[in-house]
Amino acid sequence: MVPSLHLLSLFPHRTSLPRRLLLSFSLPTLFASATMSTIPNNSSNPPTSNPITSLTPPSPSSHPPKEPLPRMDETPDTDFYSQPRFVTHIDDAAISRLREYYHSNLPKRGRILDLCASWISHFPTEMEATATRTAKGQEEEEEGLHVIGLGMNAAELNANPIFSTTIVQDLNSSPSLPSSMLPSSSKHQLDATTCVVSIDYLTRPTAVLSSILSATKPGGSIHLVISNRCFPTKVAGEWLRVGEEERLRIVGGYLWWAGWREVELVDLCPAKDDRGEGVLTKLKFAMMGGAGDPLWVVRGVKVAEEKRQPHGEL
Repeated sequence: MVPSLHLLSLFPHRTSLPRRLLLSFSLPTLFASATMSTIPNNSSNPPTSNPITSLTPPSPSSHPPKEPLPRMDETPDTDFYSQPRFVTHIDDAAISRLREYYHSNLPKRGRILDLCASWISHFPTEMEATATRTAKGQEEEEEGLHVIGLGMNAAELNANPIFSTTIVQDLNSSPSLPSSMLPSSSKHQLDATTCVVSIDYLTRPTAVLSSILSATKPGGSIHLVISNRCFPTKVAGEWLRVGEEERLRIVGGYLWWAGWREVELVDLCPAKDDRGEGVLTKLKFAMMGGAGDPLWVVRGVKVAEEKRQPHGEL
């Protein structure tokens, strides 16, 4: 069944800019399917107290996902993203939960790629401080946190103080990372990649994720953050046609077929009883289905070649 849709406004971080209308989906009950069983966290992914679900394809007969359906607006993305948008795309409560997740699951040193990046990355305070010092050359090479920002708008990327390197690239036209990010030395390979509420805009997601895998060191991880907000005209066609559970499965399939393993879903949604007592808080809970935006992370790990299972096999 096609999910019902309604428009919501999110207030931008900088009040001088106009509000951005975003799309919100009604959410079906997550984990209703028996095939999405909750499992203990016994993988090489870092520990977390949030519910974890395996998104590994259920059988060797699983087929690779098709490329996303056409979008409403197939005009060049460079036109759409030509003007900077200094806004946050999830609310403050969701940002707080994401920062807690990053604190527990991202490396504090090394190299991180922020994919589809903008002016803010939602890293926890101590990581932001280390990355900013590194970007300014105030940290030793081995002790620093090098964050690479890859996005569509130079002004947004340049406004983010944590980036040591910025890359402006339209991944829908060129889905491979630049050759400079495919080093032969493991010293300069990626330790982790983040992507916040943007995987649904990629028209060739498997190719992009495969390229990131090639640039990642064994044991490195990728964290695709998903909510229910989007630019409806630029999101992949099927994103508007299926429910939330299926969207999460789709993203898990992208990772698996790109070669990532230990693919999992981490539920960062607010607790159902976290409603507060204020009138505005209760109204927001009623309108948005929880104390803040819903949030999930679909993540995977790069395992050594000899440990990798063939595509589609458990």
